[in-house]
Amino acid sequence: MSIFRRTGLRLLLLALHLPAIFAAGARAEILHPLEDVVAAASAEATAAARAQGYTDLEVSARPLDSRLRLQACGEPLETFSNANASVLGPVSVGVRCAQPSAWTLYVRLDVSTRGTLPVLTDNLPRGSIISERDLTLVERTITSATDAVIMDPQQAIGMELIRPASAGSPLRHSQLRPPQLISRGQTVTLIAGGEGLQVTMQGRAMANAAAGDRLLVTNLASGRRVEGIVNADGSVRIP
Repeated sequence: MSIFRRTGLRLLLLALHLPAIFAAGARAEILHPLEDVVAAASAEATAAARAQGYTDLEVSARPLDSRLRLQACGEPLETFSNANASVLGPVSVGVRCAQPSAWTLYVRLDVSTRGTLPVLTDNLPRGSIISERDLTLVERTITSATDAVIMDPQQAIGMELIRPASAGSPLRHSQLRPPQLISRGQTVTLIAGGEGLQVTMQGRAMANAAAGDRLLVTNLASGRRVEGIVNADGSVRIP
């Protein structure tokens, strides 16, 4: 066979294989749209917040690296997140593809909601007892779990600030405590017995205490130390 025939045959074989080569290349270049990944993560974050009772949600994803090249997924994307993590504020959602080429990507999102909550009308120093006139209701964007932020004014009224707080700032449970009712060394009334028969006696508090605290008290009549629960009126009930 002449050199010209051999060359022609090779060119013919190459031409016959070109469609398959181009098709394989095209298949390798099919990528999964990043916007689909973001949409799946946003849906997961929204569902998690709604499951905890939050509505009027705003969910925004932080930009993904545009250089990411994820092979197209052959089945619906799977999403997952930490069940114990907060559903408001910065959250992270995992997006996973199982086949044909397995990959996992974590998407960072910011989740917030709108709500009405009490804020302080003036700056208050540490030790202030919150009253109704210290609070006003405003609508705010909330970016942290509302179990940390006080949403009901009644949860704050009568409580004591444990550190200074600024006007216009929401109140958190961590900022408040029940006011001190009893001081160490103070004489208190001890109450023992049930509804049918109650016995009262005098005792001396061994520590500072607020309503609901357990308190060690010395019975002034017997000298014995007993433990009880501080009532809202400052008396101590012995179980």
